[in-house]
Amino acid sequence: MSFTAKLSTSDRQSFASGSRERSSVTSRTRSTSPVKNPDDLLKLEKPVTWTTPDPRTLRDTVKKTGSAQALGLFDDVWRVIQGEGYLPRELKKILKDELMVSESRFTAEDRVPVVDEKEADDASQLFLSFDAGIASLLSLYNELSAIRNIVATTIRFINTSRSEATWNDHIHGPALRLAVSGVPHVSAENITQAAIAKAFIPPSRGELETLGGKMIDYALLLRPDRDLAIRIADFVDGFDGPRSFNQSTHGPLCYEPTGVLIETKVDIRRRAEGKAQLGVWLAAWYGRVAKFAPLPSEDASALVNLPFLPVLLVVCENWELYFAFDRESEIEVCGPLEIGSTVTVDGSYRLLAVLRLLGGWVNQEFRGWVERCVS
Repeated sequence: MSFTAKLSTSDRQSFASGSRERSSVTSRTRSTSPVKNPDDLLKLEKPVTWTTPDPRTLRDTVKKTGSAQALGLFDDVWRVIQGEGYLPRELKKILKDELMVSESRFTAEDRVPVVDEKEADDASQLFLSFDAGIASLLSLYNELSAIRNIVATTIRFINTSRSEATWNDHIHGPALRLAVSGVPHVSAENITQAAIAKAFIPPSRGELETLGGKMIDYALLLRPDRDLAIRIADFVDGFDGPRSFNQSTHGPLCYEPTGVLIETKVDIRRRAEGKAQLGVWLAAWYGRVAKFAPLPSEDASALVNLPFLPVLLVVCENWELYFAFDRESEIEVCGPLEIGSTVTVDGSYRLLAVLRLLGGWVNQEFRGWVERCVS
């Protein structure tokens, strides 16, 4: 029996003992919601549909948006998926034999990791010789140690099942934070307590009265610099309704735009429910930002609106990437691209590389769109 199958057969006990508790505007938990399947999203006034195009068709769809940055993101992600240039070449002496991989998997250039100023100062006092090169190697080795710990924990959790909250605390959250720790102005936020504000619950054609209680687990947030933060605050504070850039009034979501949405599950049988939850959040998010009027970019090649919004669905150790496109009559979510797994060191490096690419997109194209919205 596979690891995932073992987890699925024993998962009911773990959920009975360790399921997470949340609050919502409806005072109901997501377990009581009737929206359990992506087909339920067809009842929304603006339906959300999930499609599974082949990679070439998906690339063509991204290309048709006209966004060079979006196409560049897709191509960079695809290269990583194909096994090109995601392992740090500085650690080749360790990783090549350990992972039994080819040269093509290592980066062509040295990575420039972010070293905390305090950490660098402490190290300079502990080591007789400490320079930028040693600081870089130290940072990369610390990352490898963190990856090995995540992998070991993943294997342990697969063999002895844990609750979704425990997976989030020990695996999914640490992987996200490790990935974006060196990406400027981007953070991974746990939003399991964030409910959709009543004003932004997507209207439906049927009885889906508990949509406000559909929460997701994480988001990659744009953490604006001081100038942009002031403009976002002025923009949000000018609203008549709920004062939030996003569709939730939960803490940081009021003033920090969500660039990537993430839902996690620890039972393959609940994968469809994860899609439904992401679909509700996408519908609410697009409904919210539809009220914005971003100015045209000074760059004639840049789109006025976003080409897509990336979403991630995580089931145990496996991570999938989708792209959500806002059509005139529907929201189409296309994918998946399998971007990595925390069950191996190699798969974890691949995952971190893709997450960093997504973080870079949040700090570039997504940030540009936010700036035009609040100008």
